[in-house]
Amino acid sequence: MKKVNQRSVYPTDPLKWQALKEELEAEKAITFFATSMITQTTVDEVLWDVVGTCISRLQFVDCVIYWLDQERSVLVQKAAYGPKSAEGYAIIEPIEIPLGQGIVGAVAASGRPELIGNTAQDTRYLPDDAIRLSEITVPILSQGRVIGVIDAEHPRLNFFQPRHLKILTTVATLCAQKINQVQVEQAYQQAERQLLETNKRVAETKLLALRMQMNPHFIFNSLSSINHFVLQNDSDNASTLLTKFSRLMRQVLDNAKTEWVSLRSELNALQIYVELERLRCDNTFDVFVDVGNDIDQDTVHVPPMITQPYVENAIWHGLLPQKEGRPLLQIRCRNQEGRLVIEIADNGIGREASINQRASPLTNHKTNGVGLVEERLQLVNEMYGADARLTVADQYHTDGQPAGTSVLFSLKLPHS
Repeated sequence: MKKVNQRSVYPTDPLKWQALKEELEAEKAITFFATSMITQTTVDEVLWDVVGTCISRLQFVDCVIYWLDQERSVLVQKAAYGPKSAEGYAIIEPIEIPLGQGIVGAVAASGRPELIGNTAQDTRYLPDDAIRLSEITVPILSQGRVIGVIDAEHPRLNFFQPRHLKILTTVATLCAQKINQVQVEQAYQQAERQLLETNKRVAETKLLALRMQMNPHFIFNSLSSINHFVLQNDSDNASTLLTKFSRLMRQVLDNAKTEWVSLRSELNALQIYVELERLRCDNTFDVFVDVGNDIDQDTVHVPPMITQPYVENAIWHGLLPQKEGRPLLQIRCRNQEGRLVIEIADNGIGREASINQRASPLTNHKTNGVGLVEERLQLVNEMYGADARLTVADQYHTDGQPAGTSVLFSLKLPHS
């Protein structure tokens, strides 16, 4: 079998070998930088990554990246490798260079890189922390516009070579692309935050509007009760009602100032309202209120007037139409597995019978508050993650006859 001579793929000329070695080292440095900067999420991180991972691999002794302040037309030192660098993305005694001044300023103004073999012969040279004999300066271009400059110096004459210029130009291009990506992502995140903030303000405004809709409705019902006694010329009961009404208005106005009130404030307003209705109805129904001992009424907070429409419904549509037995309204607050549960129960005629009697003068009473409460709860959950829930259930006797209605309002307790 004839033997085939194989020639080495490696050059035998020392100069060619050195050139190949330098080219491989350049490609390694660029590849390393391109891979490293993938995880960077801010402009500062990108710039420090350039000096920390790329420049150090090129065995430079000094490198500073300047960022162009467009408004002031000055170049500001933003990242450094060598004597100017400190821990924690900090630069020792940072300086600023006006656009057009020095070699750095000239490159920023022209947008063209420069390689200076002997800085002593260049009148533009501006020493920073020390005088060095050679300098290489490359602009960072974004969409044809200079946004920064990579500047490296070395104490040896003619240290920087064309291959360094090629590497830094490629690094500057990759750097600009990454900065563009970061800025686009940051702009998107900022726009997203602004949208969320705008949606929150819209929701808060809507929530306020809903609260303001409930207050006049609440006040109207109370005034109707007072008007009843005025028309009957019952001055004693009218005076009593007016006194309670003034207390009620103070409580309602205080509670309406905020999106959350203490459970004690909510129950106080609710109790005064119920007292007004009992007086209006000549005490034809009883009320029982119970709060569990494991609930701190001052630290537990609820949306203001969140239960009043359901208490109103229980009185007007459940208890007042009842013809048999003693009408009873029960309001219970308890801690159930880390949730505040407020139960409003009545032993009235039930929802089905109430709907059938809505045409009568006694029950022809519309409460828009119930619909508003449901809308408010949706907004509260969206804005605060309160996980507020509301359920309404019919109650029945063992013989299947209506035994009233139960409303359960619940939300997460603090630190639960």
